[in-house]
Parts: sequence; C-alpha cells; structure tokens
Amino acid sequence: MSAQIPEGFKELHLPDDFVALIGPLWLKAEGEKLRIGLPLEPRHGNPMGWAHGGLLVTVADMVMGLGSGHATGIRWPHPTVSMSTEFVRGAKLGQWLEGSARVARRTVNFCFCSCDLICGGETVLIASGVFKVPELERIPAAMRDKVMGRWA
Repeated sequence: MSAQIPEGFKELHLPDDFVALIGPLWLKAEGEKLRIGLPLEPRHGNPMGWAHGGLLVTVADMVMGLGSGHATGIRWPHPTVSMSTEFVRGAKLGQWLEGSARVARRTVNFCFCSCDLICGGETVLIASGVFKVPELERIPAAMRDKVMGRWA
C-alpha cells in the first residue's frame, strides 16, 4: 500500500539514475517554497518495517539541493558540500513523506540550508547542509536557457 499523492504535486523528472531507484519524487512550488514528497512504499523499508534511514537521508539531500536550485533560480545540480542529519522517529511505510528547504543564507558560491522531513504529521528527520551554487559557464550552453528560473 502506498500513500496518495497530495493535490497539486507533479512528478519531478530528473536525469538521475540513483534518485530513479527510490522515486519518482513529487514537487509542488508555492512561491518561494518548494515542497518535495515521496509516497513511502514497501520497497523503501528496512527489515524493521519502517522507511530505511538511507532513504530518509537521500530525500533530505534532494529536498535541500532542489530547494537551493529553487532559491537561486538555477534548476541544475547544486552539489552537496556537507550535510548533517538527526533521526527523530521512524517513518511509517504507506504514508506520505515530505520536506521543504529553508535557505538560511546564500552567497555567490553556496546555499546554507535546513529541512525537516514530515511523515504522518510528525517530524521524522531534521537536516542541514551546504550546497554549491553551479557556475553558469560550466552548464552546457545548450542547457542554460532550459534550466534557468524556478520550478512552477
């Protein structure tokens, strides 16, 4: 059994084979805020019947990386420089997992972010991280126009 996708979310299409293994991820842009979610399925579970901790860390990484891209207006990978996580409680399979990045500070080169992952109305993981803002000249010229701007 899998959770229903909340209204207004659309599938996030990324050319990322690793994320494809857990996804698809779903997104909903609300002005400055970008909500990222995932319905927790049996394949996401650990032997104890809860969402695997590695999955939660991966989702938090994606929430903050995509949130950095939304904040900078560059929908291109913002590589993780550092990340810290704390598990608060288990995330129950069959429920909707969701998070939104909070960008505390942005410099020319970095976004300093945090997020909480929520499942079943409860915080299951808190995270913070630093993400590298991509250099525009390193994005292939043919892609630049396609990746500029926020998610809609």
